[in-house]
Amino acid sequence: MMIARKRLFLALGAALLLTGSASAAAVVKAKAYPTGVFTAAGHQIAAKDVLDARAIPDIAGKPSLMITLTPAAAAAIHVAQGARVPCTLDGKPLGESPSDSLGSEHVLQLSGDFGDYTATSALARRISGRDPVPDSESDE
Repeated sequence: MMIARKRLFLALGAALLLTGSASAAAVVKAKAYPTGVFTAAGHQIAAKDVLDARAIPDIAGKPSLMITLTPAAAAAIHVAQGARVPCTLDGKPLGESPSDSLGSEHVLQLSGDFGDYTATSALARRISGRDPVPDSESDE
């Protein structure tokens, strides 16, 4: 009886290890989207330098863009503190972001007439080339 129990536990342990290995091996690749030419203060920002881009509500509840850059990309945009950072996508103006959060948080915040949240999310994907980073485990 004791030997049968040990064999059962060994078999269950091996099955769990194999299942975990198969799950770990099946890494889901993030969907990539075509990107456009995004500039901030005349400086071109590559999609790889965008940590996250998403549609969020502005103060009036309308969709706006929040773009989080790598520290190096944010530092490459040379603007004075308190200045406005003009941003474009494919040569078309998106609006101006306050420079205040660019230095400390590496964030560009753009409000404008981007349409609904679906259209604004599509703009964010054209900037970053991917879906936004989940806010928490519940968003995954």
